[in-house]
Amino acid sequence: MLIPTYVKALSVAVYLLMTINLANVMVVQKDLVLSGLNDGVVIDYRGKDQIYVLTSDLSDAFISDVINTSGGGVFSGRIYMRLSKQAFNLSDAYFMVVLYSPSPYVINVSRVSSEKVLTDILNSPGNVSLQLTFRLINNLTGSYVTPTIQIPMYLRAPIWNVAIVLVVLTMFISTAVLDVRSYSQLKKDRWGVEESVALLVRYLLYGSLTAFIVSVVATVGLTIYNNIVFKNFSFDISWLLIPFIILFLSAVVYYACKWKGWYDVIDEE
Repeated sequence: MLIPTYVKALSVAVYLLMTINLANVMVVQKDLVLSGLNDGVVIDYRGKDQIYVLTSDLSDAFISDVINTSGGGVFSGRIYMRLSKQAFNLSDAYFMVVLYSPSPYVINVSRVSSEKVLTDILNSPGNVSLQLTFRLINNLTGSYVTPTIQIPMYLRAPIWNVAIVLVVLTMFISTAVLDVRSYSQLKKDRWGVEESVALLVRYLLYGSLTAFIVSVVATVGLTIYNNIVFKNFSFDISWLLIPFIILFLSAVVYYACKWKGWYDVIDEE
């Protein structure tokens, strides 16, 4: 009963990884603090094939445009957006840019704030929609303070990581419930609540171990892939904190049940 569940869990994990690797959207999010006129963003792109660009609309306090500088067999252009009016009551907003090309291309992103320029270079593969989202923070009054407390990385775990844990544990727990029913009928004279809990904990341990292994493989694989393809992209190993905590707690409870002898009836011949 354990082996079929294990195989199913791995099959689901492989399907999730294939879906991730075949995804054709890359999302990049940046903050831009607006402290004065002409603060904004400049995006230069360059590639060997046609590059398609879409930009979101902003209020009349901003000026934005897309300039095509292609020539000589090279497709290039510039996207710029800057603050043109001192709108002190300006609400925080978002500026979104989407780029697409059949071939790989390079993007140079410059964020201008308080006459300081922050530059990022992105390398996008072909047939991938690159979505750049800039959160525009109003600091025209000088009251904005950069947050000093960062959200813990484990609270920002990617959705695929959480999905792997949930799917795998659900499958193992479902099988455990069926086994509890079977054992309670076969060994009803000696079967009690302790044995039911112990069996559920054992399957939880198996499931959390499987989920942790799959998460490690996925995290390492995607880290290598993104660092090779996108150059400046990286994944933090702390993303594995959630599956590790579940595995650790499951192991502690499992050995506590084993120490109390709750597996004697389950493991007897």
